[in-house]
Amino acid sequence: MFVILDPGHGGADPGGGSNKYWKEKNLALKISKYQNMRLNSLNIPSVLTRDNDTYLSPKERVNIVNNYANGKDSILISNHINNGGGKGAEVIYSIRDTPVLGNYIADEIKKTGQNIRNVYTRKNSLGKDYYFILRDTPYSNSNIVEYGFADNPVDQDILLYNWPILAESVVRAIATYYNVAYFPPNFTVYIVREDDSLYKIAKNYNTTIDKIMKDNNLKNANLQIGQEIFIYQ
Repeated sequence: MFVILDPGHGGADPGGGSNKYWKEKNLALKISKYQNMRLNSLNIPSVLTRDNDTYLSPKERVNIVNNYANGKDSILISNHINNGGGKGAEVIYSIRDTPVLGNYIADEIKKTGQNIRNVYTRKNSLGKDYYFILRDTPYSNSNIVEYGFADNPVDQDILLYNWPILAESVVRAIATYYNVAYFPPNFTVYIVREDDSLYKIAKNYNTTIDKIMKDNNLKNANLQIGQEIFIYQ
Protein backbone atom coordinates (compact mmCIF):
# COMPACT_ATOMS: atom_id res chain seq x y z
CA MET A 1 0.00 0.00 0.00
CA PHE A 2 1.70 3.16 -1.23
CA VAL A 3 0.55 6.24 -3.17
CA ILE A 4 2.68 8.41 -5.43
CA LEU A 5 1.13 11.80 -6.14
CA ASP A 6 2.41 13.49 -9.26
CA PRO A 7 1.56 17.19 -9.65
CA GLY A 8 1.68 17.68 -13.39
CA HIS A 9 4.08 20.14 -15.07
CA GLY A 10 6.11 22.60 -12.99
CA GLY A 11 8.85 25.19 -13.32
CA ALA A 12 9.20 26.44 -16.90
CA ASP A 13 6.24 24.23 -17.91
CA PRO A 14 3.02 25.88 -16.64
CA GLY A 15 0.74 23.29 -18.25
CA GLY A 16 -1.97 23.77 -20.85
CA GLY A 17 -4.75 23.76 -18.26
CA SER A 18 -4.00 27.33 -17.25
CA ASN A 19 -6.09 30.51 -17.41
CA LYS A 20 -6.31 33.97 -15.86
CA TYR A 21 -7.12 32.47 -12.46
CA TRP A 22 -4.37 29.86 -12.12
CA LYS A 23 -1.47 28.05 -13.73
CA GLU A 24 -2.08 24.32 -14.05
CA LYS A 25 1.25 23.52 -12.38
CA ASN A 26 0.24 25.46 -9.25
CA LEU A 27 -3.28 24.09 -8.93
CA ALA A 28 -2.04 20.54 -9.52
CA LEU A 29 0.50 21.06 -6.73
CA LYS A 30 -2.15 22.38 -4.33
CA ILE A 31 -4.36 19.37 -5.02
CA SER A 32 -1.45 16.95 -4.60
CA LYS A 33 -0.20 18.50 -1.35
CA TYR A 34 -3.70 18.37 0.10
CA GLN A 35 -4.05 14.71 -0.86
CA ASN A 36 -0.64 13.88 0.58
CA MET A 37 -1.60 15.43 3.91
CA ARG A 38 -4.94 13.62 4.02
CA LEU A 39 -3.62 10.23 2.95
CA ASN A 40 -0.99 10.33 5.67
CA SER A 41 -3.68 11.21 8.22
CA LEU A 42 -5.47 8.00 7.14
CA ASN A 43 -2.21 6.05 7.59
CA ILE A 44 -1.89 5.52 3.85
CA PRO A 45 1.78 6.18 2.99
CA SER A 46 2.19 8.69 0.19
CA VAL A 47 4.83 10.87 -1.44
CA LEU A 48 5.01 13.69 -4.00
CA THR A 49 7.09 13.64 -7.16
CA ARG A 50 7.64 17.36 -6.56
CA ASP A 51 6.71 19.56 -3.59
CA ASN A 52 7.57 22.93 -5.11
CA ASP A 53 7.56 24.75 -8.43
CA THR A 54 10.32 22.78 -10.12
CA TYR A 55 10.60 21.33 -13.61
CA LEU A 56 10.95 17.57 -14.01
CA SER A 57 11.82 16.07 -17.36
CA PRO A 58 9.74 13.05 -18.37
CA LYS A 59 12.71 10.78 -17.55
CA GLU A 60 13.20 12.38 -14.12
CA ARG A 61 9.50 12.16 -13.32
CA VAL A 62 9.27 8.51 -14.35
CA ASN A 63 12.42 7.61 -12.41
CA ILE A 64 11.01 9.16 -9.24
CA VAL A 65 7.77 7.23 -9.62
CA ASN A 66 9.48 3.92 -10.36
CA ASN A 67 11.97 4.28 -7.52
CA TYR A 68 9.12 4.73 -5.06
CA ALA A 69 6.78 2.17 -6.61
CA ASN A 70 9.02 -0.82 -7.23
CA GLY A 71 8.11 -3.75 -5.01
CA LYS A 72 5.08 -2.10 -3.46
CA ASP A 73 1.31 -2.39 -3.98
CA SER A 74 1.42 1.16 -5.28
CA ILE A 75 -0.89 3.67 -6.90
CA LEU A 76 0.18 6.58 -9.08
CA ILE A 77 -2.14 9.59 -9.30
CA SER A 78 -0.92 12.18 -11.80
CA ASN A 79 -2.97 15.35 -11.20
CA HIS A 80 -3.86 17.64 -14.11
CA ILE A 81 -6.28 20.29 -15.37
CA ASN A 82 -7.66 19.93 -18.88
CA ASN A 83 -8.16 22.44 -21.69
CA GLY A 84 -9.64 22.47 -25.16
CA GLY A 85 -13.35 23.13 -25.09
CA GLY A 86 -14.70 20.28 -22.97
CA LYS A 87 -16.51 20.05 -19.66
CA GLY A 88 -16.02 17.82 -16.65
CA ALA A 89 -13.49 15.44 -15.15
CA GLU A 90 -11.96 12.33 -16.61
CA VAL A 91 -9.65 9.53 -15.53
CA ILE A 92 -7.14 7.85 -17.84
CA TYR A 93 -5.75 4.55 -16.58
CA SER A 94 -2.94 2.42 -17.96
CA ILE A 95 -3.67 -0.37 -20.43
CA ARG A 96 -1.86 -2.66 -17.97
CA ASP A 97 -4.51 -2.09 -15.32
CA THR A 98 -8.23 -2.59 -14.85
CA PRO A 99 -10.58 0.42 -14.55
CA VAL A 100 -11.49 -0.45 -10.94
CA LEU A 101 -9.56 2.40 -9.29
CA GLY A 102 -10.43 4.80 -12.10
CA ASN A 103 -14.12 4.07 -11.60
CA TYR A 104 -13.80 4.58 -7.84
CA ILE A 105 -12.21 7.97 -8.49
CA ALA A 106 -14.85 8.94 -11.05
CA ASP A 107 -17.70 7.89 -8.74
CA GLU A 108 -16.34 9.98 -5.88
CA ILE A 109 -15.71 13.02 -8.07
CA LYS A 110 -19.26 12.74 -9.39
CA LYS A 111 -20.58 12.92 -5.81
CA THR A 112 -19.06 16.42 -5.53
CA GLY A 113 -21.33 17.66 -8.32
CA GLN A 114 -18.69 17.63 -11.05
CA ASN A 115 -19.69 15.60 -14.08
CA ILE A 116 -17.56 12.78 -15.48
CA ARG A 117 -16.66 12.77 -19.16
CA ASN A 118 -15.02 9.38 -19.29
CA VAL A 119 -12.87 6.72 -17.63
CA TYR A 120 -10.67 5.27 -20.34
CA THR A 121 -7.32 4.17 -21.73
CA ARG A 122 -5.56 5.68 -24.73
CA LYS A 123 -3.03 3.92 -26.95
CA ASN A 124 -0.35 5.28 -29.25
CA SER A 125 0.44 4.01 -32.76
CA LEU A 126 2.52 1.18 -31.26
CA GLY A 127 -0.36 -0.05 -29.11
CA LYS A 128 1.23 1.22 -25.90
CA ASP A 129 -0.06 3.78 -23.42
CA TYR A 130 -0.27 7.17 -25.13
CA TYR A 131 0.94 9.15 -22.09
CA PHE A 132 4.50 8.58 -20.88
CA ILE A 133 3.53 8.85 -17.21
CA LEU A 134 1.33 5.77 -17.70
CA ARG A 135 3.45 3.99 -20.29
CA ASP A 136 6.75 4.13 -18.41
CA THR A 137 5.57 3.42 -14.84
CA PRO A 138 5.02 -0.36 -14.89
CA TYR A 139 5.37 -0.89 -11.14
CA SER A 140 2.27 1.04 -10.14
CA ASN A 141 -1.46 1.18 -10.81
CA SER A 142 -1.08 4.36 -12.86
CA ASN A 143 -3.81 6.94 -13.41
CA ILE A 144 -4.11 10.49 -14.75
CA VAL A 145 -6.88 12.54 -13.16
CA GLU A 146 -8.12 15.58 -15.12
CA TYR A 147 -10.36 17.52 -12.72
CA GLY A 148 -11.99 19.80 -15.27
CA PHE A 149 -11.38 22.26 -18.10
CA ALA A 150 -9.57 25.54 -17.53
CA ASP A 151 -11.40 27.12 -20.46
CA ASN A 152 -14.92 26.16 -19.36
CA PRO A 153 -16.65 28.79 -17.15
CA VAL A 154 -18.55 26.22 -15.08
CA ASP A 155 -15.41 24.17 -14.46
CA GLN A 156 -13.52 27.37 -13.67
CA ASP A 157 -15.80 28.06 -10.71
CA ILE A 158 -15.63 24.44 -9.55
CA LEU A 159 -11.84 24.33 -9.74
CA LEU A 160 -11.29 27.80 -8.31
CA TYR A 161 -13.54 27.43 -5.27
CA ASN A 162 -14.00 23.69 -4.76
CA TRP A 163 -10.63 22.15 -5.61
CA PRO A 164 -10.23 20.90 -1.98
CA ILE A 165 -13.53 19.00 -2.33
CA LEU A 166 -12.34 17.42 -5.58
CA ALA A 167 -9.00 16.55 -3.99
CA GLU A 168 -10.76 14.91 -1.05
CA SER A 169 -12.89 12.81 -3.39
CA VAL A 170 -9.76 11.10 -4.73
CA VAL A 171 -8.60 10.42 -1.16
CA ARG A 172 -11.92 8.66 -0.49
CA ALA A 173 -11.52 6.58 -3.64
CA ILE A 174 -8.01 5.49 -2.66
CA ALA A 175 -9.19 4.52 0.82
CA THR A 176 -11.97 2.44 -0.75
CA TYR A 177 -9.52 0.76 -3.14
CA TYR A 178 -7.16 -0.18 -0.30
CA ASN A 179 -10.06 -1.08 2.03
CA VAL A 180 -8.83 1.44 4.61
CA ALA A 181 -11.27 3.02 7.07
CA TYR A 182 -12.04 6.54 5.88
CA PHE A 183 -12.82 9.51 8.10
CA PRO A 184 -13.36 13.09 6.93
CA PRO A 185 -10.93 15.87 7.82
CA ASN A 186 -11.43 17.95 10.96
CA PHE A 187 -11.15 21.10 8.87
CA THR A 188 -12.57 22.77 5.79
CA VAL A 189 -10.43 24.62 3.28
CA TYR A 190 -12.63 27.54 2.29
CA ILE A 191 -11.74 29.59 -0.79
CA VAL A 192 -12.70 33.24 -0.45
CA ARG A 193 -15.24 34.46 -2.99
CA GLU A 194 -16.30 37.91 -4.12
CA ASP A 195 -18.11 39.89 -1.38
CA ASP A 196 -16.99 37.45 1.34
CA SER A 197 -16.12 38.69 4.81
CA LEU A 198 -14.83 37.01 7.94
CA TYR A 199 -18.19 37.72 9.57
CA LYS A 200 -20.05 35.97 6.77
CA ILE A 201 -17.68 32.99 6.77
CA ALA A 202 -17.76 32.64 10.55
CA LYS A 203 -21.55 32.74 10.58
CA ASN A 204 -21.85 30.13 7.80
CA TYR A 205 -19.52 27.73 9.62
CA ASN A 206 -20.81 28.41 13.14
CA THR A 207 -17.49 29.68 14.42
CA THR A 208 -16.00 33.03 15.40
CA ILE A 209 -13.97 35.65 13.59
CA ASP A 210 -11.31 35.49 16.31
CA LYS A 211 -10.90 31.73 15.90
CA ILE A 212 -10.58 31.97 12.12
CA MET A 213 -8.00 34.73 12.45
CA LYS A 214 -6.02 32.79 15.06
CA ASP A 215 -6.13 29.48 13.15
CA ASN A 216 -4.95 31.17 9.95
CA ASN A 217 -2.53 33.62 11.55
CA LEU A 218 -4.38 36.56 10.00
CA LYS A 219 -3.14 39.99 11.03
CA ASN A 220 -6.30 41.78 9.88
CA ALA A 221 -9.75 41.05 8.50
CA ASN A 222 -8.94 41.94 4.89
CA LEU A 223 -9.57 39.06 2.49
CA GLN A 224 -8.66 38.45 -1.14
CA ILE A 225 -10.63 36.47 -3.70
CA GLY A 226 -9.07 33.04 -3.98
CA GLN A 227 -7.48 33.18 -0.53
CA GLU A 228 -7.48 29.85 1.32
CA ILE A 229 -8.96 29.87 4.82
CA PHE A 230 -8.72 26.83 7.11
CA ILE A 231 -11.81 26.38 9.28
CA TYR A 232 -11.31 23.82 12.03
CA GLN A 233 -14.22 21.96 13.60
